[in-house]
Amino acid sequence: MKTIKQRAILYAMGLVVLLVVIFISTIIQDKKKVLDEKTSAHRSLLRNAFDLSLLDTEKGLSDLACKISSNRDIVDAFAARDRETLYRLTLPYFQEAKRRGEVDMSGFVGADGAHFLRLQDPQKYGDNILKKRPLLAYALKTRKPITTLDVTIYDVALVTIIPIFKDNTFIGIIQTVAKIDRVQKRLDAHSGIKSAIAFNTQKLKMVLPDDKKISYSGFSLVSSNDPLFEHLPATFSFNQSNRYEIDTLDYVIASRSLTNYQNETIAMMICAFDITNDVKEYNAEIRNLLIISLILLTIVAIVLQYGFRILIRRIDSDAKITRELNQKLEHQLHTDHLTSLPNRNALIRDIHSSRFYALILLNIDNFKEINDFYGHAIGDETLLALSRSIREAIQKYPMKLYKMPSDEYAIVITEPMSSLQLEASRTEIVHYLHSKYYDVHGASIYVALTMGMDISMRNRTNSLLANADMALKAAKKRHLSYMLYDETMQIKQEYQNNIFWSKKVKEAIEEKRFCLYYQPITDPKNGDIIEYEALIRMIDSNGSTIPPSYFLPAAKQSRLYPLISQFVITEVFKMLESTPHNYSINLSVDDIFDKPTKDFLMQKLRTSAHAKRMIFELLESEGIENYHEVSAFITEVKQCGCRIAIDDFGTGYSNFAHILQLEVDILKIDGSLIRNIDNDHNAQTVVTAITEFSKRLGLKTVAEFVHSEAVYNKCNELGVDYLQGYYISEPKPLG
Repeated sequence: MKTIKQRAILYAMGLVVLLVVIFISTIIQDKKKVLDEKTSAHRSLLRNAFDLSLLDTEKGLSDLACKISSNRDIVDAFAARDRETLYRLTLPYFQEAKRRGEVDMSGFVGADGAHFLRLQDPQKYGDNILKKRPLLAYALKTRKPITTLDVTIYDVALVTIIPIFKDNTFIGIIQTVAKIDRVQKRLDAHSGIKSAIAFNTQKLKMVLPDDKKISYSGFSLVSSNDPLFEHLPATFSFNQSNRYEIDTLDYVIASRSLTNYQNETIAMMICAFDITNDVKEYNAEIRNLLIISLILLTIVAIVLQYGFRILIRRIDSDAKITRELNQKLEHQLHTDHLTSLPNRNALIRDIHSSRFYALILLNIDNFKEINDFYGHAIGDETLLALSRSIREAIQKYPMKLYKMPSDEYAIVITEPMSSLQLEASRTEIVHYLHSKYYDVHGASIYVALTMGMDISMRNRTNSLLANADMALKAAKKRHLSYMLYDETMQIKQEYQNNIFWSKKVKEAIEEKRFCLYYQPITDPKNGDIIEYEALIRMIDSNGSTIPPSYFLPAAKQSRLYPLISQFVITEVFKMLESTPHNYSINLSVDDIFDKPTKDFLMQKLRTSAHAKRMIFELLESEGIENYHEVSAFITEVKQCGCRIAIDDFGTGYSNFAHILQLEVDILKIDGSLIRNIDNDHNAQTVVTAITEFSKRLGLKTVAEFVHSEAVYNKCNELGVDYLQGYYISEPKPLG
């Protein structure tokens, strides 16, 4: 009996030892996982803190450079080469920025490359160091703003350069400089991060040939705020982010490539975060765990049942920690951080796991303008305010709101609704949202929305999001506030294939399946038609009419575009001969630069008795910067009596400076400014400025996209000369 008892105790103890060993191994793995997760979080903190510190430093430099370059008195003094006045006017800006810790050096460099004034050392000027500072030579050559990392005779630094013009004449640059240790100080002050800069050794020797610094893999340590960087272990690598033990302390050390204005890696930012306490805590937990396990073994030897209860309790405790961590990660993955609404990941998950009967995508039309005009902080507040409004608008319906990326929202319908109920609820929601003005920090902001919706069908329940997005894009393209998905949209998506459209364009040219539609431009004072704009259309083989947005891009790529341009010119001149109206056609810079097309047009103008009734609308293109050829074309056609209009004015290249250089007669205000002008105060302000500017120069203005009576009346009230849009007449054939 005694032998049996001893065997039983041995078997029990063996089982307990085995279970305890398994338990200890499991806990050690869990603790190691927690430590690894903390280390990973520190790596993310290193990356994010560096990005924020770098952006903060760059912002201070840019703010100072912009303030100085936008001061008219300072520009005048620089242009007049009046160093004393320039120093007196600029010094307060520099001292204030330096007091805030935003800048170390600043100075003016003339267009000839010579230093004109150093604010930190006004007695030193006149030297030319373009050979040592290729960045300055590049800035003088390109005459564009630059913010980049550079090495000077003083130190490695962040540099912002802004070109300065006086009456459109380039007179030099202003550069503002912050030593790289300012970024390091911000890292240390804000996040307790130690950092160092290792500069490309070869590039450093070009400026500081006698410099002797610690080198790591072709990079020399030029700045550090902690001695640990002078004793990095032999296993240290720029390419990996790892934990290192240095002088009995544990660090997470990560590197970040720093590039210059030519996108060359010229330095490495090395950041270190002390995780010694985390490692000590981990070791202490493991040590305590082992002690507790030994105590448990002793206790189990006396009271086996009590030992098992303790074991189970510990397992349950660790399982709870794991569950809580998983729940937290799940929340972060599926929740928008700004609005706390479920995000796109949550929507995709729910579409696959739940039955939704319809999905509506909402996109803010003017959000970029809100961000650009008021700033991102007010933009975020606007998103929060709109989120609250949408929740209020849908609260009485079986609907759920999701926050999509950027300025987009999704509303899903979770219970069956008839088509009439769905449309009525959608209309009510739109009316509620469009009636709102948001008071954000004293700014009254109106939010216009575009919607795309898809209703669930048995054979495509999982494509709700893609179809609603397709409907939204179609509504945007057609300048509509709402579209419902249908199967034809999918067909039009397939039509975007360039090979397909190139073939269709070639066939249409061979079979002469092109025609012109004409949209009238009227005088609101008396309703008279001033002119007709000629718009190209392609007739498909099935008889349907295809707008140019589908086939013109493919035509340009396949070099069929000149044939289409010549067709338009031919047809419009036929209309000139047979009708008394004025006509306008769109010309791209490609048409002007294409010699056969230009020669064909000029031959038509010289042989026609009605050239004075022709108006050419210059289309937006990157080639418009070639003023010489564009101006020569304008001069040539004006000799024939033609007039020139700038299309889409208010966006892209169409700005006031260009108008002063191109002898134009008409400005066609872009539809993005006109579409919501009846309730968009910012658009009203811009259009008022354009009309007043035009009247002073003797130019006529045309408002495009006049789609409603309210827009028509508002444009007339703001003094726009002529109006064009679907409210007046859609494009259609004449005859």
